[in-house]
Amino acid sequence: MRDPSELLAEHWELAAARVRPLGGGMNSETWLVEHRGRTYVAKHVAPAGVDALLAGSEVATALAEAGFVTGRPVPTRDGHLVAPGAALALLEHVPGRELDGESDEEQVWMASVLAGVHAAGGPAPGPDTSDFAVDWLSPDAPGVADHPWLVDVVEAVRAETDPLVLTWSVLHTDPTPEAFVHDDATGVTGLIDWAGARRGPVLYDVASAVMYLGGREHASAFLDTYRARGPLGDAELSHLDAFRRLREAVQGVYFAGRLATEDLTGGVERADNQGGLDDARRRLAALGVDTGHS
Repeated sequence: MRDPSELLAEHWELAAARVRPLGGGMNSETWLVEHRGRTYVAKHVAPAGVDALLAGSEVATALAEAGFVTGRPVPTRDGHLVAPGAALALLEHVPGRELDGESDEEQVWMASVLAGVHAAGGPAPGPDTSDFAVDWLSPDAPGVADHPWLVDVVEAVRAETDPLVLTWSVLHTDPTPEAFVHDDATGVTGLIDWAGARRGPVLYDVASAVMYLGGREHASAFLDTYRARGPLGDAELSHLDAFRRLREAVQGVYFAGRLATEDLTGGVERADNQGGLDDARRRLAALGVDTGHS
């Protein structure tokens, strides 16, 4: 998508806004938008991602109303969170710096925010895990059959986690360190990029954060803080490694799909998608999963 200035003027009445591209994620394009002393972020997704963008916008709005800093979407002049027919959302800009999670202090901030989100999201016993992420983790998903080892992995992690009945709440689903933005002036940490948020087992978010932080050893400060402040007891947290395997399998399916469809959204190359699949395979093997031979 090119410069969204016309859409911003049409749907949000931001005529003559200053717009410049930001580094987009792997599933979107983003722009920094400045208009009359205020700053926003415009986010555009492919047509297939509109439902996820809308769902995430609704979650971000609800959590912002509960006091969290989420990069809340700005409704269009007609009250829509995503511009109809445009696959574009306008978000409040969250000031601060993206975290990298390398220090214990940053991990404490991350865990505190994520635990707060889960506590505010109505944690309650959910259905068994077989009802979760059916669209993300299927041997029939695009590209999976191209990698027989991945078909076996999907079946194995499903067999391990499907029977579990755990605490469900609102999930971010992709809590990378850079999704946490800390304002040193106020001491407030926000959590942005809510496209894809949904209700599911809280352990999925915890496992995702641990994956991005480099594993249990590197994520010790995060895990200690989450254990103290989050809604999960030790019995549920004992299933963390099972969900780490599930999370890595989701990662594998995601990159297999991108390879199969030649999806280069986010300015990446095919080698980046292959690297993502290879990394998931390597981490799965480290978690004790049989991934066959390279």
